[in-house]
Amino acid sequence: MNFSGFNPSDLDNEDYEGMPDLCDKEKKEEDNVILDNSDIDEGQKEAPVLKAVDADGWEDILGSGRLKKRILQEGDSSRGKPPRGASCTVHVIERLVTGEEVGTETELVFNVGESEVIQALDLVVPLMEVGEKAEVRLEATFGYGAGGDNRRQIPGGASIELELQLVEWEELGPAPDIERGRRMEIGERKRERGNKMFSRGEYSSAIQCYRKAAEYLDDKQIEDDLEVPIDRFLLPKDLQAMLEARVKTYNNMAQAQMKLTAWDSAFASIRQVLKIEPNNEKALFRKAKVLVEKCQIDEAIGILRRVGRLYPDNKECQAELARLTTKMRAGREKEQILSRKMLGLKDMSPIPSDKNTSLFSKQVKFTLAAFGGLGALAATYIMKYYNIY
Repeated sequence: MNFSGFNPSDLDNEDYEGMPDLCDKEKKEEDNVILDNSDIDEGQKEAPVLKAVDADGWEDILGSGRLKKRILQEGDSSRGKPPRGASCTVHVIERLVTGEEVGTETELVFNVGESEVIQALDLVVPLMEVGEKAEVRLEATFGYGAGGDNRRQIPGGASIELELQLVEWEELGPAPDIERGRRMEIGERKRERGNKMFSRGEYSSAIQCYRKAAEYLDDKQIEDDLEVPIDRFLLPKDLQAMLEARVKTYNNMAQAQMKLTAWDSAFASIRQVLKIEPNNEKALFRKAKVLVEKCQIDEAIGILRRVGRLYPDNKECQAELARLTTKMRAGREKEQILSRKMLGLKDMSPIPSDKNTSLFSKQVKFTLAAFGGLGALAATYIMKYYNIY
């Protein structure tokens, strides 16, 4: 990037050695905070992790007062704390600030830090030890947001409280190294949780769930054996089920991306579906919608006609096809009017479209074509008779 008037000498190259520190306030004893360095190696203790806890035992997770945790029961420190991506099992009780219990999840399983659950769990669980029970207070931003969760009577914008216990955790490792049945289980779980996020309008979180689900719903054997789409019927039953779940995942991800007007990303997700099922109804219809947004109307109409032939009961497709066809016809008529004005022929009647052409006009065209054909035959005969070549 070229900045006019820029001179290297304008950079700050002065020597500030010997200047006083910006802060010369002595550290007072009341400024100290409780240190939690029980899980820090000896080689790391020169930079301990600060853990601010108030007189009532509440730890301010982010330092803003919007997410707090208080330990009710200590856990097993010998097991350590779950890292990002670990599979965690927790018990959760959700309450409104009034104390009303609105939900209980026994043995809720999720991969920490992968947006499968409300943000508070992704932030708090990595700070817990196995067996630890804690009370958590959180604002709506870290819970169910402005939309709330009608399924559990949690209104939009509501702060809630959790009673949370970490039952167990384990590191999974890279997705390809996990046993196929376990991968299928994790992928399906992530897809279903993506659907829940989508239903609450949390499209970004839904996309993250779908994207991680697609990683687990993959297998090297699929890549090796699926040369053409019909090969999927020759795969083992468990791989066919995995492919079906993968198709659903990418279809749903495309829909979420379309909600965020991420058209190129949606198009890439749709291609993943059509690579497996070329005639997938939802993928074809969504592809047409994306093409319309990218101003490729002719191609979109072609795809909608294909959907109409394959799925004649798709009323939404028929309505969209009629709308686009009408729009195209109106656009062409406007182009004709503009062209006539530019050529000074604005008083001439517009050129009729094929749909509005009368039966008489079609008959005239047919008659002229027939006479033209007869004339050509007669000319050929005369040339041959008189040896004219």
